[in-house]
Amino acid sequence: MKKTLIQNALIYDGTGNRPFPADVLIGGSTIEKIGHLTAQDGYEIVQANGLALSPGFINTHSHMDLEIMRDPTLHQVIDQGITTEVLGQDGSSVAPLTDELVEELADNMAPLAGTIPGPYTWRSYAEYMQTVEAMKPAARYVGLVGHGTIRMNVMGNDNREPTAAELQAMQELLARCMDEGAKGMSMGLIYPPGSFAKTDELVELAKVVAAYDGLIMVHMRSEKDKLLESIDEMNTVVEKSGVRLQISHHKALGQRNWGKVHQSLKSINAMRDKGFDVTIDQYPWTAACTGLKVCVPQWAYDGGEHGFQSRLRDPAEYKKILKETRDEIDARGGAGCIMLASVATEEYAWMAGQKMDAICEKLQMEVGEATLHILQHEGPEVIAIYFSISEEDVTYVMQSDLHCVCTDGIVGAHPHPRAYASFPRFLGTYVRDKKVMPLEEAIRHITSEPARRLRLWDRGLIREGMSADMVLFDPETINNANTYLEPTIPSVGIHGVWVLGQRKVYSEK
Repeated sequence: MKKTLIQNALIYDGTGNRPFPADVLIGGSTIEKIGHLTAQDGYEIVQANGLALSPGFINTHSHMDLEIMRDPTLHQVIDQGITTEVLGQDGSSVAPLTDELVEELADNMAPLAGTIPGPYTWRSYAEYMQTVEAMKPAARYVGLVGHGTIRMNVMGNDNREPTAAELQAMQELLARCMDEGAKGMSMGLIYPPGSFAKTDELVELAKVVAAYDGLIMVHMRSEKDKLLESIDEMNTVVEKSGVRLQISHHKALGQRNWGKVHQSLKSINAMRDKGFDVTIDQYPWTAACTGLKVCVPQWAYDGGEHGFQSRLRDPAEYKKILKETRDEIDARGGAGCIMLASVATEEYAWMAGQKMDAICEKLQMEVGEATLHILQHEGPEVIAIYFSISEEDVTYVMQSDLHCVCTDGIVGAHPHPRAYASFPRFLGTYVRDKKVMPLEEAIRHITSEPARRLRLWDRGLIREGMSADMVLFDPETINNANTYLEPTIPSVGIHGVWVLGQRKVYSEK
């Protein structure tokens, strides 16, 4: 394999230290040498011309679980400098599963990861990761096993506490997945069936993860009115299990909750002062994105999608669901703050990219009725964007030393722009333009620090012998170019991306 010499780069090595000028020689999949190097015959030469060279960016929260199979080029990942993706988020991994569980699990995964044309062919966690590897994706990947998926394997979608035997079965299945390579467990405590679990269940499963020095990443029970109570619950899980914890996409949703992140970060820092490893990640946008079904009360999904659809046909149950759905939509800012990103059928394809107030007008329904009508018609695949986060909160959370960046990217007909440009936006809009932190510290937040949390000791730094996962970019121009209305426009300012020494993106300055 031909060696690659990157000349005249400004090295941001991932440690947070000041940058330094140097050349970098790539030999095979690793960084062979760093210094002032002389080109030799046969080298591929890349002239950096003073551009910044950093370790590849590590995305700690991704929903590319099935996109890897639909399109392993992963252009929306590579084009923003991401070289490692973390799959299996929000309590919903696509493995493990049983023959009987395939259809039900696919329904659960649809709002977060979409669908694939054929059936899920894998069963164990190891088989899924082998299936991904066989696709030869452009980016590297590691995975978490979903708490909700573990629960489904043992208890289905039942809204109840596990028996002692069921809890033991969940612990054993979780341990097996850890043995097969999972880096930890994710929790999605707003998504059934994970939302049905009580704190004690979470503690007992967290003990298994802690025994492997694994990491738990959690979408907490509330990021709205009960944000602080949700932080308290996760602090309890950490104290009673000793597990390492990362709180996913930390934020406060809804205007009446803006500013609560000051108190939540204070609580997290108090845990760290006690010696516990608790951290956060964040996408650098003021809109969230997930399934439209989160507007529905969680109890309505007892028994899964089939149970929900049955309740919609019961007039008394429908009335109760409608009231709570209206309340949830109000907490998120109302119909004008919700945009549909993707739907399941051609008949309703016109809704993608439209705000719910416009959809309600066309359907001649108020927002609660329209939401339930859409979910009844389209099923669980409907994805929505929620404009309900404070810009001041985003900046405050970002400045925490506990912070790293994620995309939380869900790809659909009209995706959230975060799936395509979160890392360039962080480095451009926030680091360069708003000066939230020095560039060298920002690079640490998205390289060596997430590598530490995930125990990925072969990447995250530009050092001799480390994996040659690197990004060449222009600090003066890097940024997102996309918008909520045009979310798939590629970012600007990235001139080269290497994954295990293979060049995936390269353009002249």
